[in-house]
Amino acid sequence: MPKPSCRDCAVKILAVKDRTEKELRDKLLEKGYGADEADDAVEAMKGFGYIDDRAYAEKYFSDGVKLRGHGEGRIRSELLRRGVSRDIVDEVLAAGSADDGAERVAEIMERRFQGADLSNPKERSRIVAYFARRGFTYSDIRGAMNARSAFRDVEWED
Repeated sequence: MPKPSCRDCAVKILAVKDRTEKELRDKLLEKGYGADEADDAVEAMKGFGYIDDRAYAEKYFSDGVKLRGHGEGRIRSELLRRGVSRDIVDEVLAAGSADDGAERVAEIMERRFQGADLSNPKERSRIVAYFARRGFTYSDIRGAMNARSAFRDVEWED
C-alpha cells in the first residue's frame, strides 16, 4: 500500500487534536516525510486555516487559566516549548492578563487548601511550591496568602 501524501497525513494529524506549526512539522518529520514536504504541508494547512498559532495560544491560555489553574509563567513556557513565537505569546498573555494572578491563587487556595494551617512553615512551603510549579509569581502567591485573615499575623521569610 502506498504511503499517503504528506498533506493527507497532516490533515489526519490535525483531525486528532490542534497543533502548532512546529508540532505539525515535527510530527510529519517523525513519520518519515522530508523537510520540504513537511514545510509545504504546513503552509497548506495554514492556508486552509487548519492551523493558527495565535488562535492556538489564545485557547491554550484560556484553558490553562480556567481549566488547569496555571499561572502565566507556566503557560508562557509551555507555549514557547510548543513552538509558538515569542511575539505571539507576549501578545496573548498581555491581552489575557487583565485578571489578577493573586485573585486566581486565592480562588484555588480556597478550593484546594481550605483547611491548611498557614502558620506552619512546612505547610506554607508546600502550598507556595504548588503554586510556583503552576507558574504563578511569588508576589501573587504572597498576596493571596496575605489576604487570608488566618495568615495576616504570620511573618514571611524572604
